[in-house]
Amino acid sequence: MEFKQVVDSGSFKQVGNDTSSFKIKDVAEKCRLLQTDNGLKVDFNYTGPNASSYLQYVEKHREELTEYLLNPDVADYYEWLEQSHQTPITLKKHEKETLILYVNFDPETMVMEAGISDDNITMKLGAPLIHLEIDKMSRNDFKLSIYNMLLLADEIAVGMGNENLRKMANIEMVKTYLAEIYDKYTELPNQ
Repeated sequence: MEFKQVVDSGSFKQVGNDTSSFKIKDVAEKCRLLQTDNGLKVDFNYTGPNASSYLQYVEKHREELTEYLLNPDVADYYEWLEQSHQTPITLKKHEKETLILYVNFDPETMVMEAGISDDNITMKLGAPLIHLEIDKMSRNDFKLSIYNMLLLADEIAVGMGNENLRKMANIEMVKTYLAEIYDKYTELPNQ
């Protein structure tokens, strides 16, 4: 966020708009795809609060918004790309690396984070795949969150062309996460 000082009052006024806090699905809700003679076009005609900020986001992320509106299931992938400061091009650089899914769980706070790391458990690619407070979740909510996280990891692995990471993101891992973390550390495993 940038501010400038107002000469008369000495107070600060915000300059520009911080569009980095927007999530792709929030912006996409205000858009639609139109078929034109030149192909698909993202149509944005929202006029409510922060309309200019939304418009800036649309201008910067037109390609991602088109992809999202065609296939809403990829929203988590694009949000993760934004959070980790990656692009489909920079992801490709990790194609040959040995990457794994790692889990950081603190039994004191009951917070679990999962991400992509190398063999030394050094988090790669900037942002965790998931951040959960498992004591505030039902078993089914936890299971769904892990399932969605594995889908995201698979999408990232496909994006970078990393076969080893794809193997790590298999759906059987949901049972492992449930047994090793949720059922072991929560008192009511049958919620």
